[in-house]
Amino acid sequence: MKKILILISVFAITVNQQNFAQEIKFGKVSKQELEEKYYPQDSSANAAFLYKKRRTYYDYHGEEGWTLITKVHERIKIYNKEGYEWATKIIKLYSQGGKDEFVSLKAYTFNLTDNKIEKIKLKNNEIFKEKISEYWNSKKFTMPNLTEGSVVDWEYTIRSPFYWRINDMLLQYKIPLKHIDTKIKIPKYFVFKYFPSNYYPVLVTKTSENRVLNFTYRSKDNDISESGTSLIKTSSHNASVDVIEKIYASIEKKIPAIKDEPYTNNINNYKSRTSFELTSTEFPNSLKKFYNTNWEDVTKTIYNSFYFGIQLEKTSHFKEDLQNSVNFTAPLNEKIIKILSLVKSKIKWNKNYGKFTSKGVKKAYKDGVGNVAEINLTLVSMLRQSGVNANPILVSTRDHGIPIFPTSDGFNYVIAGVEINNDVILLDATEKYSFLNMLPLRDLNWKGRIIRKDTSSDFVNLTPKKHTKENCFIKAEIDPEGDLKGVERVSYNNLQALQVRTKYNNVAENDLISELEKNNDNIEINQLTITHKNEIAKSLVYQFNFETDNQVEIIGDKMYFSPLLFLAENENPFKLNNRKFPVDFGSPWEDKYTISIKLPEGYTIESKPEDVAYALPENLGSYKFATVLKGNKLQILSTIKINFPVIAPNYYGALKEFYKKMVDKQLEKVVLTKI
Repeated sequence: MKKILILISVFAITVNQQNFAQEIKFGKVSKQELEEKYYPQDSSANAAFLYKKRRTYYDYHGEEGWTLITKVHERIKIYNKEGYEWATKIIKLYSQGGKDEFVSLKAYTFNLTDNKIEKIKLKNNEIFKEKISEYWNSKKFTMPNLTEGSVVDWEYTIRSPFYWRINDMLLQYKIPLKHIDTKIKIPKYFVFKYFPSNYYPVLVTKTSENRVLNFTYRSKDNDISESGTSLIKTSSHNASVDVIEKIYASIEKKIPAIKDEPYTNNINNYKSRTSFELTSTEFPNSLKKFYNTNWEDVTKTIYNSFYFGIQLEKTSHFKEDLQNSVNFTAPLNEKIIKILSLVKSKIKWNKNYGKFTSKGVKKAYKDGVGNVAEINLTLVSMLRQSGVNANPILVSTRDHGIPIFPTSDGFNYVIAGVEINNDVILLDATEKYSFLNMLPLRDLNWKGRIIRKDTSSDFVNLTPKKHTKENCFIKAEIDPEGDLKGVERVSYNNLQALQVRTKYNNVAENDLISELEKNNDNIEINQLTITHKNEIAKSLVYQFNFETDNQVEIIGDKMYFSPLLFLAENENPFKLNNRKFPVDFGSPWEDKYTISIKLPEGYTIESKPEDVAYALPENLGSYKFATVLKGNKLQILSTIKINFPVIAPNYYGALKEFYKKMVDKQLEKVVLTKI
């Protein structure tokens, strides 16, 4: 009996899935879908995928060879204006040594007007082609006639000659997904590694089935004309072959949105997905061919490219500048700093990423502008010419994701590294205010891969070893009317200094003061001075006078104020009850606030927050708060220190509670009472 029930259940599931696949048809939107006011399982959603269908499979043509076909149908419900962004679609197309072909697109906006379904077609002149980078283009469109409650529906097909490049099977988004029906079919001639990444578990089934592959090929045949002349004719033939295909499929319902939070690095890294990496091919009557199966093979292939390793050998164009600017017998750090500065002055970054050069290092040097590879490969080459043991380091930037398996596509950036005493000095000359082991945040993404002249390679930790620090000192006084005035001096070093310099060094002083006022609870600032603005080896220092009447509250004969004044944290940044992905600060860091407040005449302290010391487990971080009253001056010391750039999700609860306690402490009031 139990077996019969199981069979009935399996049959029911199969029938339901078949019915589901039949029910959802492109261009047929129901009134019920249009009337839906909010997503039933998540009323906070601004939009939701009502349906997503994907089919990826292979075709074969005698002249073209193998082609990868991907067909996509997506239907999205727009609940409010904040969801309009989901009515814009960008379809990336690869174009290196061939190109992805955008075959077809149909798209409609559906609205409910006077209780009737209105269907508006996307026009051809509303579809735009854009160049993303050297190797990527895109098709972009925004659906017309959008309103709150619209449903947008589109389907398109991409034909690709890059049979080794199967795009990830993405199973989760920043908005909920009501139904997903996705299937990838791979003929037995292609062997792929399968990498599931399920922070939220979505079932992917693996099966196989036979397929009759029909194809056409052409052949040249000898023929004899009536005059007896030998002719060669080209003939077209139809043929078919039985092929076993592996099938990866997912038919799921009600997949929740992945919720973004502060300090997530790149939220796309943590979406549920399945990735594929080609390891070998074995076609009929051909030898088995293996592809990059480990990081050594990947990096060796990249290094041997004309657009990478060969560029490191080109030196004639900069030799004279190098000899005139650098003392080759100088101490190592002095030499590195001089060469880093020289490269920055000679080639400005055009904001294009890339591990390969575009126009080449020589042309970039002559033009004075280049992409990441042209700048940092020039840096490596100059360092080598001056006798420094320098090598390129392949990097995947934070917005590119973390490479989880050996693939050239895993890297999209390159920096320089100097190996010395079992350590590596990290350098990036694309950033004006970068320094030795002071990389921009975009570079700080897990590990890079250093490649040496002999093509040996190793992983290199990109995490800063030193804490980035903000050290703030305030000397202030409160007058009997509750007005506050004083002076603030704040210093930044390491990553903090780089980021502040990058953001504000080119901002006009009046605009900078306005920004600082806004960031400090609208205090009034004057006499701003900046020290070491461009001396990147030193801490950056801001100092200014301030006054404000909004920091002290007077009720009756009492005054109330936060001991950290306008520096107090007002809100816990961590909102989720549970978090399945790590907290990524980018760098270990420390914020230290030392405040001295002169109390107003005629008042004494009635109460003040108690001293505390909180610690995270495993030495992850700490918070200390202390106050001391010396005469009529209240001194406050507040220090938060996070010792690791990335905190694993199993410590999220502890971190959330840690921040809650810290915020609660900073919101406590000092109470003064009139004598």
